[in-house]
Amino acid sequence: MIVIDENRCSHDGLCVRDCPAACLKMVDGKVSVRADAPCLKCGHCVAVCPQAAVSLDGQDPDALPRVSPLPAEEAMTALIRGHRSIRQFEERPLPRELLLRALDTVRYAPTGKNVENVRWLVLDGRQALMRAADAVVNTMRDKPGLEGVVRAHDRGHDPIFRGAPCAVFACAEEGYHLTAANCIIALSWLDLLLPAMGVGTCWAGYAVGAALHSEKVRLAMGLKGKVMPFAGLMAGWSKVRYARIPVRRQPDITWASE
Repeated sequence: MIVIDENRCSHDGLCVRDCPAACLKMVDGKVSVRADAPCLKCGHCVAVCPQAAVSLDGQDPDALPRVSPLPAEEAMTALIRGHRSIRQFEERPLPRELLLRALDTVRYAPTGKNVENVRWLVLDGRQALMRAADAVVNTMRDKPGLEGVVRAHDRGHDPIFRGAPCAVFACAEEGYHLTAANCIIALSWLDLLLPAMGVGTCWAGYAVGAALHSEKVRLAMGLKGKVMPFAGLMAGWSKVRYARIPVRRQPDITWASE
């Protein structure tokens, strides 16, 4: 999997020190690949090498994109603090190409042991969304405290997806203990990226909660087998613009030190 180009390698040991699986070692002052180490294919060794002397799975390091400067703290702070959950959407659809661009970027979200097990489900269009919403509401009909949601749905409103033109779900098969976390991280990254692309978002808690416990809901969404939607959000063009940032509670922090 890992190949060291001896003509380029400066044997500075950067890749050896940065490999999380200890796949590399220094032997007589030179970088060597351990034959028995379980490579995670994370690409740290490729990314950290300034000489482009490391290749992974036959990929040419010279063909890989260079790391761009990250956004300044002020820009990230403005994005995070100014983010709002949108519940009023325009009817016009989101271009599929825009969503593909966003999901292509979000595939770089980290996953435990770099398993990259997140799959995506996009409910595109009101027909697909309302089919799923009908199934979600049917799971609520005998649940106390949700009578208002059921009434609103039965009267022709959309309390599940809020009239959004699409909804995106991060899905995966069960079985790995970090699967839910992987999906939530990926969707969180998407939830920050889409507003930067001009798209409003809101987490689809009703739909995810019902789908995790109901096969009928998952089938209505188009999911089969062991694939579960662990996180989801509706997305669309926002009807509203916000001018101010409301106050939030101060962070509750426990410092554990010596």
